[in-house]
Amino acid sequence: MNDDLLRRARTEQARALLDDADPHHAVMLACDLLVAGVDSEAVTALAAESARTLPAHRANRRLAAVITELGLPEPDLPTAVALIAADTCERILDRGIPAEVGTHLLYVVGHEGSPLDDLLPAVAALATRLEDDLGGHADDELRTRLDALARAILNRLRAGEPA
Repeated sequence: MNDDLLRRARTEQARALLDDADPHHAVMLACDLLVAGVDSEAVTALAAESARTLPAHRANRRLAAVITELGLPEPDLPTAVALIAADTCERILDRGIPAEVGTHLLYVVGHEGSPLDDLLPAVAALATRLEDDLGGHADDELRTRLDALARAILNRLRAGEPA
């Protein structure tokens, strides 16, 4: 399994640990694992699910079986937060998720054990501006500030390499 697939597997594992795996990402991960030659019962079962309709609880169970087959240890909380924060920041910067979604997903920095918990006030300020001042619709200024925060988080994570 290549590094990208391993990172994606660990990120979805972290999501399931702290909340729920993203069903779409979990199914796409399983499909990509199959393409890469990781042909196991759990991977095949997850890849056969619908990325659009798979309920989160079933995605969590299927993903847990894949993780077990891959032999990945459960991440500690700081590592889980770092994995999710990094993935969220990358998706914000490449516009893979809307600013409105990314802003709220960055609340993960405030999770117990987070190496980024000091950034929670910055996330909360962006979310407050988004919801209270902008009615839930990001403007260019908010996107610029969110991009800057995402870059700062990624730079900090890369410098410390906690994940």
